[in-house]
Amino acid sequence: MSSARLVLRPRREGRLLAGHPWVYRADVARLDGAWRPEEAVTVVDAGGRLVGRGFYSPRAQIVCRLATRADEPVDAAFFRRRLEAAWRFRQALAYDGDAGRLVASEGDRLPGLVVDRYADVLVLQAVTLGMEAHAAELAALAAEVAGARAVYRRVDPAAAAIEGLTGAAGWLLGEAAAEVEIREGPCRFRVDVTGGHKTGFYLDQRDNRPAVAALAAGREALDVFCYTGAFSAWLLVGGARRVAAIESSPDAAARARAHAVAHGGGGDRFTALEANAFDALRDLERSGRRFDLIVLDPPSFTRRKSAVAGALRGYKEINLRALACLRPGGLLATFSCSHHVSAPLFEEVCRAAAADAGRALRVRAAYRQAADHPVLLAVPETAYLKGLLLEVLD
Repeated sequence: MSSARLVLRPRREGRLLAGHPWVYRADVARLDGAWRPEEAVTVVDAGGRLVGRGFYSPRAQIVCRLATRADEPVDAAFFRRRLEAAWRFRQALAYDGDAGRLVASEGDRLPGLVVDRYADVLVLQAVTLGMEAHAAELAALAAEVAGARAVYRRVDPAAAAIEGLTGAAGWLLGEAAAEVEIREGPCRFRVDVTGGHKTGFYLDQRDNRPAVAALAAGREALDVFCYTGAFSAWLLVGGARRVAAIESSPDAAARARAHAVAHGGGGDRFTALEANAFDALRDLERSGRRFDLIVLDPPSFTRRKSAVAGALRGYKEINLRALACLRPGGLLATFSCSHHVSAPLFEEVCRAAAADAGRALRVRAAYRQAADHPVLLAVPETAYLKGLLLEVLD
């Protein structure tokens, strides 16, 4: 166990003792003793009382993320206990499929670690120095707990720049084909675990895709920011009359077409437009093209609190254009995945877009991230995905 101690400034421990794991640079008075990335430091208050243990990261604004509040070592046995607890929780969810999130960072009390399961292959992201130092060990433990045959490491460039990470992408354990087939309910998808967004697939929308698809029968639908077409496939399975999709990446659009064909989207029942979503929505509005159901699932418009104002303008613009493209009685399933944009703030953006569009809307449902992306009550940042199902009344 490291002898290094992170000493907090007076009266800075309250938030941590209440359950939040993040120690900010401004909270710290000093670091005593020798520090190494692979060893958890002991965090104490100004009076020397234990607050917890976690991995130190001197370059980041969040200089430490507590892994435990107990007087215990953060070692292989600790990691195994946390991974086994995460696996038991996922098993209890009894999802119909073979892909999902195994470790959700703070949500599973392993801050800085994300592990996703795609059939019998795991994808690991270590986004802090401490977790990067243990990446190989964590890969072996996670594979053993989940019964996986291979683990691939993905690198988050933004986290690497903030934390000073040096590890490269590649297979940490075993090796498998870059493309893995997964099942999600009645749907099957081909996922590139070595490339693309996030860890290859938007697993956090797993609960929302069938919920929206249940409303698709007989409707003409539009899937905006479709990526590889998971929502589109579900809409087709749900009985949509036709589905149009918008995606700026040619490779992702090609995958969306392949997924659509595999789920009944042959002929003119599915079309994919390779275009910027903002431009495409304006063109659809001007052309008079109208839909009965629109899904707006954009990537995060900001990862920084300082850029929230610009993100809100972006959210308002796409919602305004989408509302203009809906027929009376149409449905808009709209989402934000930025934790800096709270659910009330996102609702206010939608309200402003509706006012500008001159549309009266009824809230039919509220959406959140899939249950295998758990939310900790004391850590509001873990509740990042939010959405609304809005019905146009006129």
